[in-house]
Amino acid sequence: MQEAGPTTTTPLPTCIAGFLSPDECHDMIREIDAAHQQQAEIWIGHDFGVVPDSRMGAVGVLPAETEILVQDRLWGVIGDLEQRYGCEISHVSGVTALIYRRGDHFAAHADGGLDDDGPSEVRRRRISLVVALNDGASDFTGGELQFYPGLPPGAEPRPEQIVSIRSRPGMLIAFASPMTHRVVPVVDGWRYSLALWALAPA
Repeated sequence: MQEAGPTTTTPLPTCIAGFLSPDECHDMIREIDAAHQQQAEIWIGHDFGVVPDSRMGAVGVLPAETEILVQDRLWGVIGDLEQRYGCEISHVSGVTALIYRRGDHFAAHADGGLDDDGPSEVRRRRISLVVALNDGASDFTGGELQFYPGLPPGAEPRPEQIVSIRSRPGMLIAFASPMTHRVVPVVDGWRYSLALWALAPA
């Protein structure tokens, strides 16, 4: 039986500045622009599918050597994150490149860890990891990553219950996978980031 892991009331997100260098961010953005991209999907109870009301954006695949660079660097902070979020991590998922253009968004949701009906990897998610690649103050507007600590998906938070994080190039944002969060619509520009998950033992 798997350990319980983080919950919706687990500690707030952790931000680690300088996880990637500015040059690494610029190189990855170039790789994403050159990569094949497709419409982002969500889990719809029995399979993944495109649901524009819930999620609009594009996903891409990084070159294998870039993916390994990100995963290897992440292992350098996994120990501290295991302690903070009270869980055991045995694997790190693949890396997904995310592109949000004007009007793109991701409605309030949780990444997994509590859904017994989800795919195995989704059930094993304990810590969600987002790496910002460009600047939410100068490269795009809108697109903040917002968290609703202690609230389930579908609940309407009061303003004081929202924790909002603006992208900074190279910043790693780590949070408990069951925590409700969303990406607010991008108003202008393009928002680039990476997403991956720290997984419990199978």
